[in-house]
Amino acid sequence: MYTSSRIRRAILACLIVSLAALALAACGGSATGGRSTSTPAKPVISKDALGNPINIPSTTPQRIVSLTPADSEILAAVGADAHVVAVDNFTDYPAGMAAKPKISGADGKFNVERIVGLQPDLVLGAGGETPDVDKQLSDAHITVVDLPIATNLDDILNDITLVGQLVHADPAAARLDASLRARIEAVKQKVAALPPVSTYVELDYSTPGKPFVFGGGSFGDEVIRDAGGSNVFGANTSGQGFPQVSDESVIAANPQVIVLTEDPQFGGTPQAVYARGAWAGIAAVKNKRVYGMDPNIISRPGPRIVDALERMAKLLHPEAFR
Repeated sequence: MYTSSRIRRAILACLIVSLAALALAACGGSATGGRSTSTPAKPVISKDALGNPINIPSTTPQRIVSLTPADSEILAAVGADAHVVAVDNFTDYPAGMAAKPKISGADGKFNVERIVGLQPDLVLGAGGETPDVDKQLSDAHITVVDLPIATNLDDILNDITLVGQLVHADPAAARLDASLRARIEAVKQKVAALPPVSTYVELDYSTPGKPFVFGGGSFGDEVIRDAGGSNVFGANTSGQGFPQVSDESVIAANPQVIVLTEDPQFGGTPQAVYARGAWAGIAAVKNKRVYGMDPNIISRPGPRIVDALERMAKLLHPEAFR
């Protein structure tokens, strides 16, 4: 909370900025509009994935490091990419972010010493995936925020709003939030009156006969439902919403549609599924309704999850989008 003296200082700062730069209509600015002295009353999410309190920085971060592709996509989407000085090895979108210096290798290991050397004023992680790195950076007095695990679309949108707060790009984040929510609602309205299509979404088949899937309690499960589908493994909440199942259970579920989200070079193609002899009797296989989807748009909890929703709805209910 602000003290009265801090409020007076914030108001004075706004007046000074307004007189000095007509481009800033009010105190706050944006992620690309220089340093800000306005702090939101409180973050939309109070604690990060590791249970640490989240505090909004009093000034706009100028040197940001992203530890995950989802963080990178969110930062770019709210207009903070100019302040990002490095990203993880797997950041590949958008192109400007993919071209940033890398602070991890193909093995997923982070170079903490290099991150510290970059002198970041904000490091973003996600889903509690980098606890050791987070601790080392925090011990070096670097501000680290690890975005909470997203279990549904609202969680993803809240993460976007939080990043907007952290980088002082609240207006841009609000516009993005409104746009994404409108697109989600448009899809839901198109399929609302149509019968649900039983759907199987495969995340990984690297262990033959034991695929990983979207289960209940995952944002992928909500994507399936909002797209007009019925997740054949929606009742399975093991693996934090990403259960490992069996060929036998897939065959027994007999989905009408199969959607693959593996990288094609690792078997994520319809042809690979058609070659699974035991699956020949599944409705989706018999009716040639096996489809591939870019794993990056459906597996990353970022703005492109709505692209995945729209794509999923068109696969399940093509008649609604003709």
